[in-house]
Amino acid sequence: MKRKLSLVLALMMAAGLGLSGCGGQGGSTPATQPGAAESSASGDAQGAGAGQSVGDTGIDTTGFLYVALNADIQTADMQKTSKDYQIPINIYDSLCEIKVADDGTSSIEPCLAEKWDISDDGMEYTFYLRKGVKFHNGEELKASDVKYTFERMLTVQGGTNSEFLDQIKGSSELFEGTATELEGFEILDDYTFKLTLKEPYSGFLACISTPAVCIYNEKATEKAGDQFGLDPALTVGTGPFKFASWTYNDQLVLVRNDDYFQGASQLPGVVIKIVPDTETQTMMFESGQLDLLDMDYMTEQIDRFQETYPDQMVSGPRLGTTYFTMNQKIEPFNNLQVRKAVQMAIDRQVILDTLYGGKGQLENGIFPHGLIGFNPDMPEIKYDPEGAKALLAEAGYPDGFTMEIAADMSASDTMTMALEIIKEQLAQVGINAEIKNYDESTWLETRKSGELGSFISTWTADYNDPDNFIYTFFGNVEKTTARSLNYPDTAVMERVAKARTILDNDERMKEYNALEEKIISEDAAWVPMFSRLHLFAVSKRVQNFKVAWNGLSDNDFYPLSISE
Repeated sequence: MKRKLSLVLALMMAAGLGLSGCGGQGGSTPATQPGAAESSASGDAQGAGAGQSVGDTGIDTTGFLYVALNADIQTADMQKTSKDYQIPINIYDSLCEIKVADDGTSSIEPCLAEKWDISDDGMEYTFYLRKGVKFHNGEELKASDVKYTFERMLTVQGGTNSEFLDQIKGSSELFEGTATELEGFEILDDYTFKLTLKEPYSGFLACISTPAVCIYNEKATEKAGDQFGLDPALTVGTGPFKFASWTYNDQLVLVRNDDYFQGASQLPGVVIKIVPDTETQTMMFESGQLDLLDMDYMTEQIDRFQETYPDQMVSGPRLGTTYFTMNQKIEPFNNLQVRKAVQMAIDRQVILDTLYGGKGQLENGIFPHGLIGFNPDMPEIKYDPEGAKALLAEAGYPDGFTMEIAADMSASDTMTMALEIIKEQLAQVGINAEIKNYDESTWLETRKSGELGSFISTWTADYNDPDNFIYTFFGNVEKTTARSLNYPDTAVMERVAKARTILDNDERMKEYNALEEKIISEDAAWVPMFSRLHLFAVSKRVQNFKVAWNGLSDNDFYPLSISE
């Protein structure tokens, strides 16, 4: 009881500090739409968007979907952002995409490419584009557009996602400026091209299925110049919606692409309001001015919403692991017993229950539930404070030690409160954890340098393959340094890199599971915490809403429809 009470007190103290983050500290005034329903406690959003004209755009938003973002995007150019996916996933397409069946299993399915062939040695991929696919400017999709997209992705100033093409032959040379073309890209005809890899890479199709590798039109993108992704009229894709207007810090508007190659959406369009204050978002949903409410930013209201709107809550698994780090470059985390003690000292279930209402599941490895390669037989990390104390004594720290926990001040209030709880739990075994606040840019730069103290973060799948997790953190010295893990076992890193080339999928997964057990269970290289469910409140007028396959907040609006 004493332990639980102290955790609650820590939570209350953190909340009382007025910590800033993505959640409702913005204090913005309500952003209402003309003609929206005045009041409706049902959350039906009846009349949202009915017969409205958005700002001075002259767009009739009758039947439009209304959603909200906590902060405006910076760009709709997917090659220059690693977080602003909401607009891009609705206005662009990739060569292939992840589809989730009703039973929850996922697969890689054709999109802009109708099929592909893979050579026996796994080195060559031949893609066959769909014929007749039109960009929003009327241009037909050709293999030359794909080549242009890939080469721009590797050379554009301010680019952020070039790593998704790392495995293509010649990508490094083009990225470094020693080549002017992508050597591994060969156009066979207008609708067929061949990609040659540097070495076999079994996760390649999964990798290029990410929205980050969406395909641009060469003519439109070159014409737009540095305004591509900033000026809606110049931002062209093949997707089910067109980017119609953008009033910064107010709203973004999408309109239906009637010529979409998979058939026009049943939605005439989408209005995306910028509403930093989550309390305002809640009021807008309950008064019928929003159709979707992302409960990630209002976890304290989940229980009330589930009681008030039990038939309007939609949840989906998040293919992501929340984890706590220990920098092995900083003493005493170069000591295995100390790292194991920290694993045992953190009551992960209490954190999940306290901050997220228990809506999720504990993770014992690198790969979360739902990810291809997930191993349900990973050894359990048990909460054992007495065992942790014994390990600390054996390691030469009978009285504990002092450590730093690095807090990113731009993180959500909930994640910040998690650090307060971890601090309290570590104190129970004699570890004095001091929380140090960093602004976002300093936090990122310090982490990249390998010098950041312990921190909590979440990694969510870009593509559904274990490579996206294990290689990102433990693929080589540079990667583990850039995450401020400084994991020292280069032999393990070599195995992680080699596993990417294994063509037999069963053999590859067996090796990944062995590596996961080595890194987490034997070496205690980090503390896997939990994966969470992602909940949305959905207006009764919206049909076919599903949480994104990887559990992110960015939604694919194409399958949705509205009944007034």
